[in-house]
Amino acid sequence: MIGRGGFATVYGGVQESVQRPVAVKVDSRPLDEERNRRRYLREVQATGRISGHPHVVSLVDTGVLRDGRPYIVMERCDGGSLDNLAALGPLPAPDAVRLVLAAASALGAAHAAGILHRDVKPANILLDSYGSPRLTDFGIAAVVREQQDPTVTLECLTPDFAPPEAFELQPPTPAGDVWSMGATLFYLLTGRGPRRGPEGQPLSLPQIVRELDTPVDLSAATIPQELRPLLSQAMHRDPRQRFPDGTALSEALAQVAPLLGDGGLTVAGPGVAVRLAQAGWEHGAFNAPPGSARFGQVPAARRPAAKGVVAAAAAVGLLAGLSLGSGGTLALSRFVGSAWASGKAPATAPASTPASAPGAVAPTGAATVGPADQQPGSPAGGAAGSSPAPTTEAVAAPQADAGADAPFQVGTCLNGLVSISGVTTTRELPCSEHHSWEVFATGTLSDKTTRFHPDMLNDDPQVDAVCSLEAAMAYGEPSPSIKVLGPNEDEWNAGVRGFSCVVSPTLGGGRVGSYADG
Repeated sequence: MIGRGGFATVYGGVQESVQRPVAVKVDSRPLDEERNRRRYLREVQATGRISGHPHVVSLVDTGVLRDGRPYIVMERCDGGSLDNLAALGPLPAPDAVRLVLAAASALGAAHAAGILHRDVKPANILLDSYGSPRLTDFGIAAVVREQQDPTVTLECLTPDFAPPEAFELQPPTPAGDVWSMGATLFYLLTGRGPRRGPEGQPLSLPQIVRELDTPVDLSAATIPQELRPLLSQAMHRDPRQRFPDGTALSEALAQVAPLLGDGGLTVAGPGVAVRLAQAGWEHGAFNAPPGSARFGQVPAARRPAAKGVVAAAAAVGLLAGLSLGSGGTLALSRFVGSAWASGKAPATAPASTPASAPGAVAPTGAATVGPADQQPGSPAGGAAGSSPAPTTEAVAAPQADAGADAPFQVGTCLNGLVSISGVTTTRELPCSEHHSWEVFATGTLSDKTTRFHPDMLNDDPQVDAVCSLEAAMAYGEPSPSIKVLGPNEDEWNAGVRGFSCVVSPTLGGGRVGSYADG
């Protein structure tokens, strides 16, 4: 196994007929739901349409396992990603431009084929064994069809590289991919994403939303004057003012590249590998022979400022040339407020399902899970497959008004959870519409929780009691994935102590209708 994420596991393998190294991405969601079938076909069709482009990760095969889970076989890229490359520090402008030029040519081919990538970022531009950049991960791509608008629902989002209109749930366009590719170039030049604070710290979702209309600051000394007009156009707030597609962006990059000199890398054309041009420019990915290139541990002194929640899991599975679903990405919903999301999850389901749990305010309680990208079996701070020790603390009996100030009340249906820098937002939906989460219990934090901190929901005994796996199953979900929403810091300071327990099917896909409807 190479890596595992929220919705897929990636295995390394060999195509026996030609002894070719491959990566096999097995999705955890069986194709027994129409939504999952559409998503699977969308990724396969998008990848297959442009698989022959020299800067796209090639599709080798696809199929469905006996248990209904789909798999995709792709070439394995063993050279890491542009994210790994930039982790060593900002790249010289000539090198950054040539790398992005190659990736933009692949993006242009996708746009010409009617494909919107929707998740362009450094981690999704891989380097093969020969150092050639390859665009990958069409898992949330939109295949544009005649007389049909692309879907407005954005399933995944990496905030540093998502265009402004994505936060407003506007229909995706090629210009949105252009913004993301411009943000990727910005990242390679500066070593940080465009939505960062002065010291490189990630911004909260409310901060990002407030600053959507603020032009990206291009004053960094590592951004040459020759590149600033191009970046300004590529990352313009108004999609109509940007380069219209990847081809136009690649043509603009090709025009400016000669003005920047040779740099340390050479890309001799859109189909030629990046190679070391000067022996004095050392980099492990290019000094190693083909097939053995790896990125070593980044020295602490050269690491850029912390990339925060979004980038934390991005490295998992990069060597496979595949994204792992939810790892390093975030489900998106329109911003309406904020709350902490946290908790724990037992590794196995209980043998029995009690009708209620201590501390539950409405029908029953719920279990807890960790950060927004954490799945059952991988509790925060522990190894995958481990489970927390059961609490032995006595839990106070619930008060009559317990959970009255919870973020959402029992029976509320929610679209998705967005967690950035520990702050989680979501959008309430009618349960008759397709939704991802439903509140199945509320409660009030224990008196033992005396201060606001990121792990307070993990540590609170009342949350453990109210938000139990048994309660989630009793509410009606036989295979629950559970999260907990609590007060943000401002709400905590104002005296809010309520929390909401939310549940979703572990295999994803969401549902239509409330659990209360049967």
